[in-house]
Amino acid sequence: MPTIIKSNIIAKLKKYPAMAGAAKKEMLEDMLLQPSAEKRIYKEIDSENQRAALRFLVDVCKKKKYRESITPMVIRDVDKLLSIDDNKARKVACMLIGTCAPNECAQNLLTALETEKTQFIKPSIILALGNSDNPEKYLKNYIIKPGEAKHVDAEKAAIRKALAKTQSKPKTIKINLPEMVIVTALKLSALISELNDKNISYNRVGYNGLNIKTVNLKNLRCYDEALYSIGTIQEFQNAAKVLDSFGCKGLVYRIEAGQLPIAKRRDTIKEISRGLSSYGYIDNPSSYSFEIRPMPDNKLFAVFKDKSRFAYRVAAIPASINPATAASVMQICKPYMKANADVLDPFCGSATMLIERGIIKPVKSLAGVDISEIAIDAARSNCKASGQKVSLIRSDFMNFSITKFDEVISNMPVKNRVADFESDVRLYNLFVKKLGMILNSGGVAFLYTQEKKLLRDEINRNDLLEIVKEEIFDSGGIYPTLFIVKRK
Repeated sequence: MPTIIKSNIIAKLKKYPAMAGAAKKEMLEDMLLQPSAEKRIYKEIDSENQRAALRFLVDVCKKKKYRESITPMVIRDVDKLLSIDDNKARKVACMLIGTCAPNECAQNLLTALETEKTQFIKPSIILALGNSDNPEKYLKNYIIKPGEAKHVDAEKAAIRKALAKTQSKPKTIKINLPEMVIVTALKLSALISELNDKNISYNRVGYNGLNIKTVNLKNLRCYDEALYSIGTIQEFQNAAKVLDSFGCKGLVYRIEAGQLPIAKRRDTIKEISRGLSSYGYIDNPSSYSFEIRPMPDNKLFAVFKDKSRFAYRVAAIPASINPATAASVMQICKPYMKANADVLDPFCGSATMLIERGIIKPVKSLAGVDISEIAIDAARSNCKASGQKVSLIRSDFMNFSITKFDEVISNMPVKNRVADFESDVRLYNLFVKKLGMILNSGGVAFLYTQEKKLLRDEINRNDLLEIVKEEIFDSGGIYPTLFIVKRK
């Protein structure tokens, strides 16, 4: 492995634990673009980067592909992982075992639970056993030893969650929701534009929220999440009553505290979990039917995932654009689109942008090009699920001979997805030159990128192209820009 690549991935690994939200996800996906990244990171368990490596592996092994890659090593090294000297690292190692090989390593975990002297690690061992096929077999006779109250409570909560998995899988939600809902947006102007197009009334709520009628959700593509108010933190009896009125009684939930400051998240999660358990609601982050979302102002909301809105998204690749973001990009671009246009995405990835383009306004043709076979396979699956007719070609766009198009759309490659910055400069330079050649006169390009300065400079140097609009998006602390570009 070249030293420069190794140094790059290890430098990013060191930053990984301090990151959060979309930025952390972007970093993870970027690291996974390097060959056998998960195996390289696994080797770092024996280095000074032990904690970061374990945390990364726990996150990445949520995906089957990487879990299958790491599992044989976890089984081989289970005793070593359970005897790591660093308490915090050992705690995360238990999570990794529970993610990858809870059945194969169940007896090792049980022995570790019985011999573990550091009490705050025990909940992670319990939850790891909870991921096995028969948690009750290992935990039914477990007795929690006296200790510090917060650790005893954590063990009790872990036992509840672990055994809850034996009771039922997440139930299909059939609930009665209130008339009004707050919807958040990844790009508020896009959501407002969509609401106006569809004559749906709304009221502003907070920084990026809109209050609308629940019944209108099925008609919208540009909202991020739908939040249903259930009260405030500490008023748990009232929150339980509201959830009961929705029809949630008997459903398991998880708490998503990403909106809170990092320092407050753990305590808030414990407080909510403990408070709602008194009214029959079980918090289980591994197997749940809905989410509870605490906000910085102490308000609590219930979130019910709508899997039907982007049901076509059956396959994804690293750095795939969020479907709601793609829909928002297309909504901003809608006034510049031509009816019955020939549309090309030269870096189509899993085809999300192409599918959303086909949904928002009629087209004559949709075509996608990508150099990656994995991307084209994902795009093919998504297009089939969407019912959209898309021509997909595996090729390097720069070497591909094509006819002219009315529109070119793309979630553009950025520097952390290619080998280095110089490669990125060359890519954008060649792309913009080719863009001027493949767009029909008066044609339009809709280009979404983090490399705003690089793209802007390249377009401004091209006599055939002009930028007519720029729109900044907020993607969890990263601010990509949509460029609307016309062929003169």
